[in-house]
Amino acid sequence: MFEKQENNRIPFFEKTWLRHQNDLENVALGYRDDIRFNKKIGYAYVIIIEQLKHFEGEKAGEYISLEEWQKKAITINFGWQKKRLDKDGNPIIKNNKVQWVRRFNTSFYFITRKSGKSLLASAIGIAESILTIEKGNQIVSFATKKDQAKIVWNGCKKMLNSNKELAKKHSEAYSTLIVNPTDTTIKPLGRDSKSEDGLNIGFAIGDEIHAHPDRGMIEVVESSQGSRVQPMMFYITTAGFDTSSVGYQEYEYAKNVLNGVIEDDSYFAFICELDKGDDPFDESVWYKANPNLGVSKTYDYMRKQAKQAQERAETRNNFLVKDLNIWVGAAEHFIKLDDWEACGVDEFDVSKAINVLLGVDLSRSDDFTALAVTYILPNNCYHTTQHYYIPKDNVYQRESELRIPLTKWIHEGHITATPGKTIDYDYIQKDIIKLLDDGIAEICYDVAFATTLINNIEKETGFDGCVQIRQGFLNISEPTYNFKDFIKNGTLTHDKNPVTRWMLSNMTVITNAYGNIKPDKSKPNRKIDGCAAIINTLARSLVYEVQEESIYEKRSIRSF
Repeated sequence: MFEKQENNRIPFFEKTWLRHQNDLENVALGYRDDIRFNKKIGYAYVIIIEQLKHFEGEKAGEYISLEEWQKKAITINFGWQKKRLDKDGNPIIKNNKVQWVRRFNTSFYFITRKSGKSLLASAIGIAESILTIEKGNQIVSFATKKDQAKIVWNGCKKMLNSNKELAKKHSEAYSTLIVNPTDTTIKPLGRDSKSEDGLNIGFAIGDEIHAHPDRGMIEVVESSQGSRVQPMMFYITTAGFDTSSVGYQEYEYAKNVLNGVIEDDSYFAFICELDKGDDPFDESVWYKANPNLGVSKTYDYMRKQAKQAQERAETRNNFLVKDLNIWVGAAEHFIKLDDWEACGVDEFDVSKAINVLLGVDLSRSDDFTALAVTYILPNNCYHTTQHYYIPKDNVYQRESELRIPLTKWIHEGHITATPGKTIDYDYIQKDIIKLLDDGIAEICYDVAFATTLINNIEKETGFDGCVQIRQGFLNISEPTYNFKDFIKNGTLTHDKNPVTRWMLSNMTVITNAYGNIKPDKSKPNRKIDGCAAIINTLARSLVYEVQEESIYEKRSIRSF
């Protein structure tokens, strides 16, 4: 099934295997001693699941036989462990042995309908109830409505009843399954449940989270896991129609983890989807989004759905979303991450610069502010570096909302956390003035939010090179196109700033009737401030004549 590679591109789900292999190599080479892969524990989940039976459809009553992709994903998901640490970050030792707990505390499975999604979620819930190390563990299936949450819960109930041994070891009372000897409870939880008090959840199954309008239920469940030794949020979902939903946010985060945009050692992701440019009606690419194609999902079914989608426009979106995991309405990334990665450099010789421009993009007073220094080089080449600012008191909240490692980036020096709940512009002003001393020729700024800051800089320094970059289509279209082209052809290099990499993954553009484009800033949680700051500098770079000879032949040298 997974051997099909007709279009010579590996399916995205293979990034899960590649990440696993890379981790194994790092452990084997001694680069990591804080994690280990315990295949025996991971495969124990597979063994238990295959002792359970299907409870509906033509296979009802038959034992579950997992496909290779399922066995591999489950074993990796539950086999990786990390050292359990105390409050000071030291390994906890018990009986002269280091304690190990599960590495992944969040799991995200993105698979299409009829791929055994709910069946797999229910079976994993039962395996968890048997293998848990915590007596009295609580497992919940949660959704916005209790009836939806009961789908996975009912699967657990039917599987337990169909196994002779497990049927004797569990009981049911008030929509709660009690599994012995671990005394684990399994119950459904919806926003409309009578009470959420007393929750101490160890394992939470979120089925079809694309339907969640906000993170309300997720936050309720996550907040109840604080005292558990090895909690897990287990998400399993298809695509949806709302790209502002929690499901889409989680999907993007999972992709960023697999793409290396965000480092999250505790996050497991398995994503099945078509590649950009794939023809949704080409049978040879269907397997990328349908790991059970030919097993629980037939080619006849897919062909029927595809034919209907081609003949009836009203069914097309449903086919794309539910059978191919394509988010309808999702904008395409403007710049490929692979192209951006290829332009990263570790060192740069500033003495080659013909001119230097500073781009400024100020957001609201409680959000990101970005500075980008762009060096104009001979032969129409450029190099850019970036730095960011955010109010210190908002870091935890924004880290949670945006699902990014803000604290880590602050410690690494990519972001300055200014005191208070709003940006302290004095920090930014001082840093800009230092850059002026280092030879900045112009400050290229978006007038929004920046007027007071620019006026203060001009008054204090007498600097007369502040240039407004109006953000309309006519002014921004060409430098935005150039940003993409320069990255694609390698003429713009950068300093590998991880914050900018994340913002680039958020960047999409909007187009007017004349084909002009500009960055889309309409989505509050898709930050692109660093990209906007770079584009501001490229807008002004257009007015400079780039010459083969160095500017130093015409004037004295400046230090940068």
